[in-house]
Amino acid sequence: MAGLTLKHIYKVYSGRKDSAKTAIKKRIAKRKGKAPATEKRSGDFVAVKDFNMEIEDGEFIVLVGPSGCGKSTTIRMIAGLEEISSGELYIDGELVNEVAAKDRDIAMVFQSYALYPHMTAEKNIAFALKLRKIPVELKDKAGNPVMGIDKKKIRELKRKQHDLELDLKFAAMDGEPEGYIASLQARLDKVKEDLAFYTNTPVQLYKMRHLTKAEIAEKVQWAAKILGIEELLDNKPAEMSGGQRQRVALGRAMVRGPKVFLLDEPLSNLDAKLRASMRLEIVKLHNELKTTFIYVTHDQIEAMTMGTRIVVMKLGVVQQIDTPTNLYDYPENKFVAGFIGTPQMNFFNVTVQRVGDTLSVSFENGEHLALDLKKLRKMDERFLDGEAHDVTLGIRGEHMHFATAESAFALHAILSVKEVLGNTTQMFVKLKEGGPDYIVSVPDRNSFSAGDTIGLSFEERHVHMFEKESEASILGREMGNE
Repeated sequence: MAGLTLKHIYKVYSGRKDSAKTAIKKRIAKRKGKAPATEKRSGDFVAVKDFNMEIEDGEFIVLVGPSGCGKSTTIRMIAGLEEISSGELYIDGELVNEVAAKDRDIAMVFQSYALYPHMTAEKNIAFALKLRKIPVELKDKAGNPVMGIDKKKIRELKRKQHDLELDLKFAAMDGEPEGYIASLQARLDKVKEDLAFYTNTPVQLYKMRHLTKAEIAEKVQWAAKILGIEELLDNKPAEMSGGQRQRVALGRAMVRGPKVFLLDEPLSNLDAKLRASMRLEIVKLHNELKTTFIYVTHDQIEAMTMGTRIVVMKLGVVQQIDTPTNLYDYPENKFVAGFIGTPQMNFFNVTVQRVGDTLSVSFENGEHLALDLKKLRKMDERFLDGEAHDVTLGIRGEHMHFATAESAFALHAILSVKEVLGNTTQMFVKLKEGGPDYIVSVPDRNSFSAGDTIGLSFEERHVHMFEKESEASILGREMGNE
């Protein structure tokens, strides 16, 4: 189990790709110090921009966002499958930028399961364990620990020192930012310090051994029991359903006892019913193992039901990191407000103006609502100066209610379509002909039909407002305005 720290993480894909031959020539030239002047690169694509986060040990973190937002790239950088362009990644307090994927003590579950088709479930789960070696303390005949100079550790540190010295040299030649060069220098200084220690200090020596058959069988049975797949251990992947295959993939990750579990859209290939049941299984597994989970999905329902905290991303940039309820109740911008929640939040282009203790809201159909400022969340003072301001008003369908069509305090809308879902009814309404549809969700069925005029009222405490240009929220979390 471990916590993670991500500091100013960037991932940049170069827009210009050299041929293998040219790349080798440039590499050799750089090593000899004969590299040509740095050329300006064009077409670079920034997949992840300035990602910062502290992940506590045992948390269930969900990265969510639309396709192309950088969530899978982020998790692949954590796994070591993608190189970090700049920034620092710490796992359990150790900087791992230069640590190979196999040495990070991380297990990853993929969308495609990645099971060997010719092996049974038992052999698939056990496969990595058969290859794995564990350290065992070296002891003398008297049973005392054997101390000595760890030559393997020294070789490893010398390789790191060599690579960092090259990176530092290339960074200076390429004109990288001072902060990035400083971080490389700090890492190099730490490696040199460790190298000096291990070169001159005897430490406990270890030898590596494979797990015994009994140890492997014990771990496989433990995972199978937790996941409820004991009766499937003799089956091959072709004989299993999608959900069963995903359990086997989870079991293969579990038996390694990793510090961190990474799950990259593991339920995307399953049908809706199976996804719901597997969501529950993964949450139970997290509660059982109490290990750090980082889960990637584009499905905001999965994010809301599984995560202790959620990271919402868009175009490589983190939009908000918060608990599921806070994301739902207090979105920091219009994108988060529209992405989290089903059905999506309704957005109205309105003009607001303070009039005494009320906020006058003018809608596109020419109607006005007077909202009680004391019942609204605290509003940015810039918009309470008595002048008219164009903003975006957001409100979820379940926070809009029926009022009599004749009421002077109602917003009048025309019903377009009614969907009766059993436990709720969704009403699609327009403020004017040719305008966009807004969704009103009500718990009861009703007798309204298409073409009817409906009066609507808003719950003031659930109203959201966003600035037009920046789309940032202009309401705080506290209630009431002076």
